[in-house]
Amino acid sequence: MKKWAIILAACYVAGWAAGETVTLDGVAAYVNGDVVTEGEVREAMAPLVPQLRQVYEGAELSAKIKEAHDEARDDLINAKLILKSFDADAKINKDGIEKYVEKKVGEFIQDRFGGDRQEFLKVLREEHLSMEEWRRRMRERIIVGMMKSREVDAKVAVSPRDVRRVYEDNSKKYSRDERVRIRVILVRNGTNTADRAARETTAKATLSKLQAGGDFAELARTISEDSKASVGGDWGWVDARDLRPELAKPLDSLKKGAVSGLLRMDDDFYLVKLEERQEAGLMPFDEVRSSIEKELRRKEIRRLSALWIERLRKDAYIKLVESSDT
Repeated sequence: MKKWAIILAACYVAGWAAGETVTLDGVAAYVNGDVVTEGEVREAMAPLVPQLRQVYEGAELSAKIKEAHDEARDDLINAKLILKSFDADAKINKDGIEKYVEKKVGEFIQDRFGGDRQEFLKVLREEHLSMEEWRRRMRERIIVGMMKSREVDAKVAVSPRDVRRVYEDNSKKYSRDERVRIRVILVRNGTNTADRAARETTAKATLSKLQAGGDFAELARTISEDSKASVGGDWGWVDARDLRPELAKPLDSLKKGAVSGLLRMDDDFYLVKLEERQEAGLMPFDEVRSSIEKELRRKEIRRLSALWIERLRKDAYIKLVESSDT
């Protein structure tokens, strides 16, 4: 069975960076009567660091790693405050939560290890993690997620009026250029005079078949040398302005379903069918309503999350400990 990485800290610390000092048991922050350790912070930011190393270097890389460190530290501080609010809330059914955690533990072992508890424990040992510690972490993730759902997600409300207002106030954003859906048959030019003449004959014969009612898609599959030949020459929707003038100009005079004459471009032969046309203008509201609503929900979640965390931090004792290793 392929091992599932329970935690990333062990493998990450080994590859943090040659010559860098890593403090795993130092304190990153004090939160009321609890602490956030440097080990926890580095574990949390571990997945991001390799990506940063691919993009940045030198002083800029150091600054980005510091930024990721501080963000991970703040997230862990917030998590501890959320857990404290959970413990202090007498209205929450704590027994029900514990039963739910056990259910999720069982489902995890079943899904990832086929129900083989011994294999699961073996992987935990290889990751230097006890079952108790792993369960504690899962419990905390579940509780944080549940509290966020209750305090933030459940309170998000986006009205149809808000969605419509965004649409009407951002006409430029929701405007589009003219688009066309086309099919193309390409017959490439030959390498010598005789071959070129034969290929031109093929292109003209194909046009004649189309004018006689031949199926464009079928002819594209058998004749076209375009990369879209296997799908009947279907280029899908493209912005008219992105097409080369040799293709765009003939399309201006074509009606839906019509086929162009024989077109020459880079000495190759093209036949183009206009499947559909969408005129330039404001995109239909129904087409963008879902994306607008999702964006408004994301913004509202960020706003409510910030207010929630601000309330939790207001009466908390938090002391940050700057580390020279970050």
